[in-house]
Amino acid sequence: MRAARAILFGVMGAGAISVVSALLRAVGIGMNMELILGTLLGGAPSAMTFTLGLVIHLAVGGLFGLGYAYLFERVWNHGGASTGMLIATIHAALIGMFIGLTPQFHPHVPEHIVDPGPFFANAGLAGVVAFFAIHLMYGAIVGAGYGHVEAEREWAPAGRL
Repeated sequence: MRAARAILFGVMGAGAISVVSALLRAVGIGMNMELILGTLLGGAPSAMTFTLGLVIHLAVGGLFGLGYAYLFERVWNHGGASTGMLIATIHAALIGMFIGLTPQFHPHVPEHIVDPGPFFANAGLAGVVAFFAIHLMYGAIVGAGYGHVEAEREWAPAGRL
């Protein structure tokens, strides 16, 4: 497993999610995972807690990148963008359900931060579609960046990969 590559593309994928989320917020779709993460320990919503949440989001993205790499290498024996998107669908389904529990454990939801709902459903259909789309984008970035796995190189005829 190429751990450094998995972490790098996991961080890049999480960064892309943060950029797209900022664009979504600019058009009125309230997806602010960074603020939710940054205020999780009780700090009031601010630029500082947003920045802390961004750092947490990028770090978690790197860890998920490692998880994807493990699945590429040990479970699917296949890498690439399409496999990353398949894993991202499962990832989004599991994380989306967990996000629905946010009011149960977050000190500022819903009093100071809007409850996202499962799969960001409280942002409407656009929130749910955007939630899955940004995770598919993450999976494509991690999968394409990680590339082919050892098993694929063994299967391919010389010069095909």
